[in-house]
Amino acid sequence: MKLLLDLGNSRCKFSVVENGVVEKYDTQNYGPFGKLYSVKSLCDQYSDASGIVIGSVLSKEMNSQIKETLYKDGAKNIYFLDPVNNSFGINLAYADPSALGVDRVAGLIAANEKYSGNTCIVDCGTAVTLDVLDANGVHQGGVILPGVANMRKALLANTKIEIDGESEVEFNVLSNTTEGAIHTGCISAVAGGIEYVVNKMASDYDSFDQVVLTGGDAEQIKSYLSLSVITDNALVLDGLNVVSQKI
Repeated sequence: MKLLLDLGNSRCKFSVVENGVVEKYDTQNYGPFGKLYSVKSLCDQYSDASGIVIGSVLSKEMNSQIKETLYKDGAKNIYFLDPVNNSFGINLAYADPSALGVDRVAGLIAANEKYSGNTCIVDCGTAVTLDVLDANGVHQGGVILPGVANMRKALLANTKIEIDGESEVEFNVLSNTTEGAIHTGCISAVAGGIEYVVNKMASDYDSFDQVVLTGGDAEQIKSYLSLSVITDNALVLDGLNVVSQKI
């Protein structure tokens, strides 16, 4: 059994794999004790794993602490995906692969295995990333947009607006509250940005055989898109599964 970890900025997605077959997908928030404690606690639940494959967008320092802690706890065969060392069949567009987020690389690896033809991957997380992968596994490049939460934070920064972040807000282009107006504006900006970039990519590059939507905000954003998309929330973990079978 292998454990796959997708370590994002705000939470950890993970899957449990037996003989190459995913037995479980799940998500765990980091919680009040921090990222290191949360990852350690999760791995303790699967202490019999024969290997742990990690895709992490966390800092080098945090990744080092995680690796050291897990080895001290008796974990075996810990592998951090690093596109500088191996991009697993993807010809990356970046001259410096270390500048391309590991989550984006894992998504490209998965898309190369799961889909044929030209693919646009739209990952709706803390940031929204759009990447183009052609039928030959060549990454053509991409675009980064602020995610919904980051856009909201930026809008509220250095203003006198005070909003209860826990309150339920509906999408309404005729909002009669500041909370509603901001919520609707951020969703509209992200959805509109995705629409524009995908259409521009298709116009300037080539048409897409599929547009794949993934990430924590994928379901929320999908309903506001007029694009035809495939929702694949486990794309990054599926990329890590490919990696686990090739290392």
